[in-house]
Amino acid sequence: MIDAIKNQQSKINNLRVGTLPLLLLALVILAYLAFLFFAPQSPPKPDDTWTRIQNEKIVRIGIDPSSPPFIVDDGKGNLSGFDVALANELAHKWGVKIQWVYTGYDGLYDALNAKQFDLILSALPYNPSKTQDVFFSHAYFNGGPVLIVRGDDTTTTDLAGLQNKTIAVELGSNGDAAARKYQKRYNLNLKQFNTSQDALRALQRGAVNAAIVDPITFIDFQRAEADTGAKTWRVVGKSLADENYIIAVRRDAPTLLREINAVIDSLRRAGKLDEMQKENF
Repeated sequence: MIDAIKNQQSKINNLRVGTLPLLLLALVILAYLAFLFFAPQSPPKPDDTWTRIQNEKIVRIGIDPSSPPFIVDDGKGNLSGFDVALANELAHKWGVKIQWVYTGYDGLYDALNAKQFDLILSALPYNPSKTQDVFFSHAYFNGGPVLIVRGDDTTTTDLAGLQNKTIAVELGSNGDAAARKYQKRYNLNLKQFNTSQDALRALQRGAVNAAIVDPITFIDFQRAEADTGAKTWRVVGKSLADENYIIAVRRDAPTLLREINAVIDSLRRAGKLDEMQKENF
């Protein structure tokens, strides 16, 4: 009996000696992992581009100033447009000055990656084929096609309200493609024209019930035809397809990208982007 008790105690002692170090090691590992997961992380180091902008107090912006109403040069070096207003907001928020770098539109991406400037802000639409080369900001304007009706049409609230009606589109445009997506669903009669302006003139004559064009073309038409009542025409609903305008930065500038997005998001929440659009369009 005494020998059996001694053997059992020996087994317990051996268990304690063999397992305690392993339990302690496991607890140490768990504590370390918990620290890594829950401990506050130090902020990432700012990228070199953002650091230089802050140190020199200058942001270099690549542009092709031939895209009104986004950005245009009056021939005397004076720039105006929506993109210029947005650039000024960025510079104001960051406390820096702007250095404009003129570049041909087709060469903007190459010049950006050659570090000739810090970012592109020049009527630049989102291009998925470029996402391996650059970072794109949040959208600051949607240039996708919109549904337009005359001022005396007070009942149309969406495409569903135009069932069996005739809609003017520009042949081969994004508006044409968007309209075809809904053609069968709402039994739309699409009438194609050579240009978006021709589509809007058909609406003006009363030859169609509505038109689908890009918002810039519509705004230009309203301005040109203000005396004919086009100012009373309205956009129905949201864009029928996205054609987002963005800012591009190099992929080695994530801090700059975050700062750009922060300003764009702030301007959108405050309604400032809409104000800038009205002022420049």
